Amino acid sequence: MNRYNRLLSMKSVLVFAAAFVMLGCEGPVGPTGATGADGTYIVGEVFEIEGNFNQAGNFGISGEYGFDILESDKVLIYRLADYDQDGNDIWRLIPQVVFHTNGIFTYDYDFTFYDYSIFLTGDFDLNSLESGYTADQIFRVLILPADRIDLRMDYSDHEAVLEMMGVDEKDIQRKRLN
Repeated sequence: MNRYNRLLSMKSVLVFAAAFVMLGCEGPVGPTGATGADGTYIVGEVFEIEGNFNQAGNFGISGEYGFDILESDKVLIYRLADYDQDGNDIWRLIPQVVFHTNGIFTYDYDFTFYDYSIFLTGDFDLNSLESGYTADQIFRVLILPADRIDLRMDYSDHEAVLEMMGVDEKDIQRKRLN
């Protein structure tokens, strides 16, 4: 019984303390704080690159953004894979695995805060690839600021990502690499 009384007493003290804190928070509104510096709204960046994969370049192309990205930014790269029957672009998010008659190869990428690299890896001699896989390849690099990242979004849907970023096709600049 003694243990029960102690528990009841502790509950009473906690209820009283909570009521005191909740009801004791009244009074005049404090002074307005100092005005802070205006923040910047970052919408993200999108640009196209065109390059060739060859043995001399170790089957890779790379470049610099021309600006710094933040640690929290998300970098996505899409490859122009084909065109539909109406002539519209078909973009595929990389890494992209390709099943070729010679074996399997992958378009892949990595990035840092100031540059990116797109490269081919495969389980066969990449010199045997047709030029349609290696020459004049077009990629889109999208840099999404952390405040624009939606974890539920399907990032493989290139058009939806551009729409979410508020980017028009006509505003995308192209860079030629190698």
